[in-house]
Formats: sequence, structure tokens, C-alpha cells
Amino acid sequence: MKIGELAKQAGVSVQAVRFYERRRLLRAPRRTAAGYRIYTERDLEIVRAIKQMQHFGFTLKEIRRILQLFELPSDTGKEAPYGRGSHECLREAIIIGEQKLVAMNEQIHSLIEIRDELEGLIRQFREKSPPPKRRAAPHVVAVSSMTRRRG
Repeated sequence: MKIGELAKQAGVSVQAVRFYERRRLLRAPRRTAAGYRIYTERDLEIVRAIKQMQHFGFTLKEIRRILQLFELPSDTGKEAPYGRGSHECLREAIIIGEQKLVAMNEQIHSLIEIRDELEGLIRQFREKSPPPKRRAAPHVVAVSSMTRRRG
């Protein structure tokens, strides 16, 4: 499939696919004689996985590391150490996922503390501020006094 079809099926833009290639999250695709990129179903699975990992908050560096377990060559050029779906690959991916989960929980805890501090500060400000003044009811003008009589 060509890049536009891959992007559409994966739910990303063509620019995103090119970006993933530049960041070496995808292998360089085969090209036709005319120079068009040709992608496989496997490439589509990888782009979908990248998108899902981004949704979970993984950085591109973390995503690349996960993909290097079974798909991409390492930064040193060595082939991926595990076969796709192998127990070793899954164990290492679980470790990376658990580390991400710990980091997310720490962020959540920190944000809860900051939120609680802000709520306390707002409560203090409310206690110190005078109650809002009541507005007077708007002046109602009788319709009959607004109309002119012609005589």
C-alpha cells in the first residue's frame, strides 16, 4: 500500500508516517520504480502500535526501545534481539510498561498534591474576600410612558 492509504488506515497523517520514518520508528519502506513508498500490513500494525503507545504517554525514545525488542535494529545496528511475541520480548515489554505506569502514578500523585494546594489557596482567598454585593434590580420602565400619543 502507498503512504496515503497507510496513513488513512492507521488514523494518522502522511506527515506523521514520514516523521516516524525519520525518527527510525519504521524501517525504510520499499520503493517502486517511480519512487513511491510501498508499505506492508506489518508497517500498518507498527504505526497503529506507535499511535497507541503515544496515547499511553510513551515518549518516542521509549517507543523506539520497545520496537527494537522485536522489530527494529538497535542504535548500534544489531538486529532485534527477540522474535515477535516471544516470551523474552513480552517480559521486557512488560518491564518497560510497568516503569511507565510507576512514572504515571507518581505524576498523578504530584498533580493531586498541587490541586489540593490550589484548592486550599482559593478557599483562603474566599474567606478573606467580602461577599459579593447584591445588584439592584434593573429599572423597569412602563411601556405606556414610553409611547407618545399623537393627537
